[in-house]
Amino acid sequence: MKITVLVENNSRIDNYLVSEPAFSLFIEDSERKILFDLGYSDIFLKNSKSLNIDLNEVTDIVLSHSHNDHTGGLVYFSCKNTSIKLTAHPNIFDEKFELDGTYYGCPLSKAEMEQKFILNLTSKVYKFSEDLLFLGEIENNKSDDIDDSALVYIHKDGLFIITGCSHAGIINIVNYAKKVTRINKVYGILGGMHLLNLSEQEIEDLGEFFRKEDIKYLAPCHCCDLNSKIILSKKNIIQEICTGDVIYLNEKD
Repeated sequence: MKITVLVENNSRIDNYLVSEPAFSLFIEDSERKILFDLGYSDIFLKNSKSLNIDLNEVTDIVLSHSHNDHTGGLVYFSCKNTSIKLTAHPNIFDEKFELDGTYYGCPLSKAEMEQKFILNLTSKVYKFSEDLLFLGEIENNKSDDIDDSALVYIHKDGLFIITGCSHAGIINIVNYAKKVTRINKVYGILGGMHLLNLSEQEIEDLGEFFRKEDIKYLAPCHCCDLNSKIILSKKNIIQEICTGDVIYLNEKD
């Protein structure tokens, strides 16, 4: 598996890519070419072009949840392939409003999506292959974002979990991934972990959880600030993730 970061909050010097406070990944797994989230705007298109990634090859789109920093790019996406399957939780179309009335949910209606994609709306676990799963509805999710989900790749050294924002709770996601795969070893986690509003003690407790899990590749990004990463790094080795980064699994870099 090869994962290319199309959109992340930060970029590296001299790579000449654009960043925004959003998230998008391009995942290549055998014959599958998966667009995991699409960021706020059209910059995933600009960055994919700069990275020589042909989005006409996309076979699947996966939405981690409805928030527009993950779904906003849907407005700009077009492709020659008319058989792209879009996988998401059925509640992906739930309306989301800030207290001031600002809308921050999915920008396309179900009818609009059906014109562009083959919709695969499921709260159940969905298998792209024997090694790659969409988790569907996460158990014990106590947030308002019931549609929040994740991908799990069965790596040779354990589970590799790919999240968007982890509104369902990163520990809940880890535990549910273990349950549905019947694999207790977690090799890695990449993605947003929604640590911005947690107390220092809560983040320290999460760092201890990761330490006990002995996670070899831990990459909190997007909705994790520098302070939360510093706290996690007291007990874990943290990977820095930026727009344009490439992660290889079961392959040599």
